[in-house]
Amino acid sequence: MKHTKHRLAAVLIGIGMLFSASASVHAQSQWMDKVTLYFPNRVLDLLDVFSLNIGVGLTAHASLRATHEVGIGGGFSATAQMVKDHNRQYGFARRDGAYSEIGPLVATDMQRRPAYLLVKEYYWDKDGLVTPSEEHFMPKEGVADFWEIGGSLGLGVVEADVSIHPIEILDAVLGFFFIDITDDDLTFENFR
Repeated sequence: MKHTKHRLAAVLIGIGMLFSASASVHAQSQWMDKVTLYFPNRVLDLLDVFSLNIGVGLTAHASLRATHEVGIGGGFSATAQMVKDHNRQYGFARRDGAYSEIGPLVATDMQRRPAYLLVKEYYWDKDGLVTPSEEHFMPKEGVADFWEIGGSLGLGVVEADVSIHPIEILDAVLGFFFIDITDDDLTFENFR
């Protein structure tokens, strides 16, 4: 019985050492990624702090927002856009539809499709209260940032949507100290 306890203890210690060694190798790999990709990640973090979408086509709209909970505006758009948007969306898309917003209430029937390169397609049909838990605003996968501050203006054949992203600003500042609160820094896994 005594020898069995010693063998069991030795096996458990061995398993613990294997897990510890594996965790240590993983931690070293993570730090190697952070150091090697430090500058590319800082550039991407700085680009993440704003969105700029410029379109041409038939448009008439204006809006201002301090998050999607506090906004005012409305109009329609049928444009082809050059997109630099939230969650690292870069490319081109067609945007069609109409919307209006007053405070947290929206009435929208807007789509962005087809979309090319790194731009995500969406269709947003909503009448009512906007909340950050909607699929449209999901972290990493969402097409828009609930917390963005900005506005849009479209008149005749040209439109522009401009916004800044407060959480991304914090992420960019903390990134200089190896802290990634949005978990979007590149690692070598992204290239495999």
